[in-house]
Amino acid sequence: MATTSDGVRIIPVLAAAIEDGSAASAMLAGLGGGGSNAYHDAAAHTFTDRPMHQALTTVSLTLGTADGQDRIVGVLSATAPGTLIDMAMSNGFTAEQAMALGPFVAKIHGLAVAEHVRGQGIAAALLKRTWQVHQQLGYMLLYGSYRADRDLAAFYNRCGYTVHAPGETFPLDRIALPFRLGAGDDQCVFTRWRPRH
Repeated sequence: MATTSDGVRIIPVLAAAIEDGSAASAMLAGLGGGGSNAYHDAAAHTFTDRPMHQALTTVSLTLGTADGQDRIVGVLSATAPGTLIDMAMSNGFTAEQAMALGPFVAKIHGLAVAEHVRGQGIAAALLKRTWQVHQQLGYMLLYGSYRADRDLAAFYNRCGYTVHAPGETFPLDRIALPFRLGAGDDQCVFTRWRPRH
């Protein structure tokens, strides 16, 4: 991510969790054959015995892709939704209730592809795999944002996301939250909800 001009970096607590092997540990429990029940059990366990910032790294996913020389050329980081958790607490939810959003909503914190390999479908493949993992684990919403001057709406639409106008908010009533989420006037939010059955 540091190779892009977006100023996006892996969050320090997540970088530490990646290095010590605890990142996405609750997610791996669910992906290891136990499904969404095993995932939610593992998340509940880590959320009760770790500080919040450490617990949230267990439900944060970082994917990378390498070239033929094992150099990382693409990375995507989907994290627990810190802003959403903070907003829930500001709207009267307890810390435990707000933290419970972590295993159901994820924010794409960063997506970067090295300039020399852009246009080869790496970003789309990272987004697709991220969606597949989160769907397998029972997530309801995957969202993120980008600077409006980047003109990425067509890309995110092709990848299955709804792109909102700069500064536009979107409702969270599908997950029973009585407020809206958005970004600044210079940001476009993109969202992808689990299909209704």
